[in-house]
Amino acid sequence: MTKRFLSISVFIIYCAILIKVMVFKDMPTIRIGQLMLNFSGTNAGHGPNFVPFKTILPYLLGHKGLIIAGVNLIGNIALLVPIGFLVPCIYQNLKWKSLLLIAIIAGFSIEIPQVALGVGIFDIDDILLNALGVMIGYWAFLIVARWVRLKNYKAIIAATTLIIVLSATILYAIYPKEQPVNFRKNATNMRTDNKDVMIQGDDPCNGTGGTGQIIEVGNNSINIRRNDGVVQTIKFTNNTTIKNSMGPVSKADLKIGNRVTLVIDETETASLILVCNSR
Repeated sequence: MTKRFLSISVFIIYCAILIKVMVFKDMPTIRIGQLMLNFSGTNAGHGPNFVPFKTILPYLLGHKGLIIAGVNLIGNIALLVPIGFLVPCIYQNLKWKSLLLIAIIAGFSIEIPQVALGVGIFDIDDILLNALGVMIGYWAFLIVARWVRLKNYKAIIAATTLIIVLSATILYAIYPKEQPVNFRKNATNMRTDNKDVMIQGDDPCNGTGGTGQIIEVGNNSINIRRNDGVVQTIKFTNNTTIKNSMGPVSKADLKIGNRVTLVIDETETASLILVCNSR
């Protein structure tokens, strides 16, 4: 009874965390060096998706960049793994078919409130990824439960160590190396607005595609459509640093259609705007 009570308590707490993170998108911004990455779901702002794999395939094919694919795909799976592990801890005689139903319900329980509250866009692919995460957690529970019955503690320790090593390896692999301030290496000529300009071969946004795309430019602000489809107004001042692949540029270089990566404060004022390469 004590173990079951503990499992229920952890389950409730984790569900509250999931609602906070996945429904209300209340999660800290991922900052890598000078980059600010703000991702929410697989949908990139093109309206609801009811076609399975429509938004997953571009990530698998590398169209969105390694970091964005990792955050959206792995994130949607990994966050639901604990649910699949905790539920059979509470109901130990649960069969895989029942878990599959719970996995699907869990996905809908995240997507539907987002739509109802106007904080997200319905995407069937998110449900598929969430359900996969629940099932992975269930399979992990079956393996660990069998090891415990057989008192195979060496296997448990080995598996835990492997997970830690793999996680560290993945984080190191996707962590972009810090780029120099001078972006002129490997520069190539490119014709833009009937002018010859120099565009750096290395993308200052590190291939992420940016935080979003500029859809309107004001005197001291820009409106961007973020990768989750939300339109956000970003203010900037004379102290805001604006760079493209060549280095510092002026406010006049911010154009509608540019994809940008931002570093902002709590007032949504940008301290850094990186204009991504548009090649």
